[in-house]
Amino acid sequence: MSKSVYALIDCNNFYASCERVFDPQLRGKPIAILSNNDGCIIARSDEAKRAGVEMGAPEFKIRDLIKEKDIVLKSSNYALYGDMSRRVMETLRHLTPKVEPYSIDEAFIEFPKLIAKDLDRFGKEIKTTVKQWTGLPVSVGIAPSKTLAKIANETAKSNPQHKGVLNLVDNSQLDNLLKETKLTDIWGIGAGLSQRLFKEGIQNAFQLKQQVSRKEWVRNKLSVKGLRTVMELNGEPCLDIEHVGDARKGIMTSRSFGKAVTDKKDLSEAIAQFISIAAEKLRAQHSVASLLHITLRTNKYSNYKSKYKYGIEFPLQMPTANTSHLIKCGHACLDKLYQRDLRYKKAAVMLTGILPESEVQQDLFSKNNYTASEHNLMQKVDDINTKYGSGTTHFASTGIEKSWQMKQEHLSAKYTTQWDELAEIQVD
Repeated sequence: MSKSVYALIDCNNFYASCERVFDPQLRGKPIAILSNNDGCIIARSDEAKRAGVEMGAPEFKIRDLIKEKDIVLKSSNYALYGDMSRRVMETLRHLTPKVEPYSIDEAFIEFPKLIAKDLDRFGKEIKTTVKQWTGLPVSVGIAPSKTLAKIANETAKSNPQHKGVLNLVDNSQLDNLLKETKLTDIWGIGAGLSQRLFKEGIQNAFQLKQQVSRKEWVRNKLSVKGLRTVMELNGEPCLDIEHVGDARKGIMTSRSFGKAVTDKKDLSEAIAQFISIAAEKLRAQHSVASLLHITLRTNKYSNYKSKYKYGIEFPLQMPTANTSHLIKCGHACLDKLYQRDLRYKKAAVMLTGILPESEVQQDLFSKNNYTASEHNLMQKVDDINTKYGSGTTHFASTGIEKSWQMKQEHLSAKYTTQWDELAEIQVD
C-alpha cells in the first residue's frame, strides 16, 4: 500500500452506553442524559430517540413524555465519561500507534501498512476489542482519507447491514454513497457553505467531489480548506493524523450553580474548588501558569439585572502551580468582583500564560517562587487523590457542605474513579 488508510472510531450513544456498562438493567431501555443542573437533554439512547425525546429539550417541558415512555433520566457524569473515553483511547493505542482523539467519543487512526490487505478484518477486530475491553459499542469507518472515513462511519452506524464496520477503500459503491450524502453531512461543510454550494448547483458529496477538475474555482469560492475537502472526497489525503500530546495553553474550569448564589462565602468556596481542579490539570502536564482569570456570571435570562458577566485578570508575580497560592489570588479577585446585590449563577476559572515548569527561572528576591518543597507537597496531594479518588485530600477553603454545587438528582456512581463507588456484584 503506497497511500495511507484512515479509520474513524466512534462510540455509539457514548454517554448512555457508559451508563449501561455498569448497570445492565438499563439495556434496551430509553435513556436521556441531562446537562449541568439537570436542565436540558444533551444525549439520548436510540430507544429515547425513537420515543420522541429531542436533543436540547428542557427537562421540565417533556416530563409527561418521560413518564409516558418510562424514560430513564441520568445526570451528566463527566468523571465516568472522561475515564471511559481514556480507556477507549488506550485500547486503540494497543492496536495501532497512530491515534488522534477527535472528541470524547471519537478518534481517528492510521492503519499500519502491514495489514493493508485485510482492512475489513482489522476493522472488525477494533470493534470487538473495544467492546471486550471497555464494554462500549463502536462503529468503524475505513477510507483513504479522514473526510471519507467520517462518511463511512456515519453509514456504518446508521445502516444495520454493515454491522458497525464499513470499508470504503476500493469500494465500488463509494460514488453511490456520496450521491446520498448531503452537503451538511460532510466534515467541514457548514450550513452557510452548503447554501453557497447549492446556488452553484452542487447538492451532494458526489457533485462536490467532481469539482476536482476545477481546482482554481474551488480555491476561489471555498478557500484552501474547501479545496482540501474536495481532494479528500477524491481519496487524496490532505489531513494527517495529528499529535495531540502537546501541553494545553489554557486550562478552564467552570460550573453552573445548583441555585442562585448571593453569599460571598459560597462564591469563595466555589472559586477555590475550581482553582483546585484547574491546578491539578496544570500539574498533570508539568506546567505552571502566569495569569489567573476569574469570571462571575448572573443568569443572563433573568430580568433581575441587565448586566450579567463580570471578569478580572490577575497577573501572578511568579509562574506557579501551587493550589494554595492560586486560591489566595482567586480570593483577591473575588474581593474586587463581588457585589452583594447580585444573584450569581455561574463561575469560571482560567489559567493562562502556561509554561513548562522546567523553564521557570527562580527570582532571588521574590517570596512567591514555586519552590521544590511546594512542588513536592502538591505532588503528594495529587498522588493521594489519584490512588484513593478525586477530592480525598482537598483544601479546607473549598468548603464542606457546598450548597452551591450544581443539581444532579439523577447522578450515577463514579464507578471507575472512586474506590467507595465501585460497582458491586452479588453472588448467590
